[in-house]
Amino acid sequence: MREIARGAEAVLYEDKDRIIKHRSKKKYRIKELDDELRKQRTRREANLLIKIPIPHPKLIDSDNKEKIVMEKIKGRKLRDILDKKPELAKKIGELVAELHNHNIIHGDLTTSNMILNKKEGVMFIDFGLSFYSHKIEDKAVDIHLFKQALNSKHHKVYDKALKEFLKGYKKINKYKEILNRLKKVEMRGRYRKE
Repeated sequence: MREIARGAEAVLYEDKDRIIKHRSKKKYRIKELDDELRKQRTRREANLLIKIPIPHPKLIDSDNKEKIVMEKIKGRKLRDILDKKPELAKKIGELVAELHNHNIIHGDLTTSNMILNKKEGVMFIDFGLSFYSHKIEDKAVDIHLFKQALNSKHHKVYDKALKEFLKGYKKINKYKEILNRLKKVEMRGRYRKE
C-alpha cells in the first residue's frame, strides 16, 4: 500500500486495484468533536457513493468512522487533457445535470476530480465535500465553482469549454432558474466600488 495523495481532509492510498481514503485526525480540534466530524463525513460520503447516478468509483467498504475503500479508476485526469479537448466539457455538463437532477451537489467540481476512463468515459471522483440539496442556490454555487476552476486551470479554452458545458447542462430541470441564480451568485462575489 502506498500513499498517492494528501489533502486537507484525508490521505489517499493505493492498494492494487483499490483506493483507500483515510480521514486524518485533527489535533487542533477537541477529540470528541473531531471524531464526530470525521465519522459524519465518512458516512455521508460512503452513502453517496452507493447512490450516485453517474460514473464514479464504486464503494467497496467503509468503517463508517474514518476509512473508505473504493475501486481504483484508471485513466487520465481531465485537468491534463481538457485544454486539448474542450469538447469534453459537454459531457461534464451532462453529468453535473444528472447529479443536480438527483439533488446531489458535488462541492468540488474541478477537472482534477474528473478522470477520462477508456471504458466509462468521463468519471467523477472525490465526493468528500458532496451533499444532498434541492436548493437552486446550491446548484448555482456548484456551477460557479466549476467556472472558477475552468478559468484558473483552463483559461486558454475557457470560452469554448464553458459553452460546451452549458450545452450539456441543459439536461437539468430548472435550467433557466439555476443560470439566473448563478448570475446573482457571481455578482455577490465581485468587489464593487460604491
